Amino acid sequence: MNTKKGRGWHGDAGGHKKAGRKGGLATAQTHGQDFYSAIGRKGGSVSGGNFARNPLRAREAGRKGGKARGEKEDMV
Repeated sequence: MNTKKGRGWHGDAGGHKKAGRKGGLATAQTHGQDFYSAIGRKGGSVSGGNFARNPLRAREAGRKGGKARGEKEDMV
C-alpha cells in the first residue's frame, strides 16, 4: 500500500532518477557543449559561497546561527 501525500517523489527513486536524467538531456540538447565548458571553467571561483574567502560572511552566519528566521536583530 502506497500512501503518498503532498508533492514530491516520496520514495520513488526510479521515477526521480528518470525525471532528472530527462531534464539533464533536455538541457544538454538546448544549450550544447559550450554551455557546459563555460560552467566547468568557472568552477567555484564565481561563487561567494566559501567562508574561507569571506571571513565577514562567516562571522555573520555564526551570529545568525540558532535564531529563528523571522527574528529581527539589532545591528551592533
